[in-house]
Amino acid sequence: MGRRRIGLVDFIVYFLAFFITIPAIASVIVYIISLKIFHSTKRAVHTSVNWTTLLYIIAVNLLIQNLFHMSTTGFILLFMLIVLTLTILYQWRNHMDIEFKKAFRILWRISFLLFMFSYVCLVITGIIMQIIG
Repeated sequence: MGRRRIGLVDFIVYFLAFFITIPAIASVIVYIISLKIFHSTKRAVHTSVNWTTLLYIIAVNLLIQNLFHMSTTGFILLFMLIVLTLTILYQWRNHMDIEFKKAFRILWRISFLLFMFSYVCLVITGIIMQIIG
């Protein structure tokens, strides 16, 4: 019996699954690559946040499904819509000019912070649940 060859599609699936499972590694890798390219810590951090936020959102959604057996996709989308709406309302009331690009950027950065924190909390919760149960 020969070894099974991994096709390109399988490789891409495993690659994405790995980074969705552990998005912190993707954040560090993107940060290091960005730092080498841009030579600016601030720009490297922003690039890392922009490129890995979606991984954290997916990871949190999957962790909640795994740990608590409930789907949160709708809640996550609703939360993001509410944050975007509040950001746009804030811009409208204080500046009278709405910058959608800026509003989406703020949403994305808030999402990164919230979902990264949620990811860490859920991983710790999962470890504790495995030890106890």
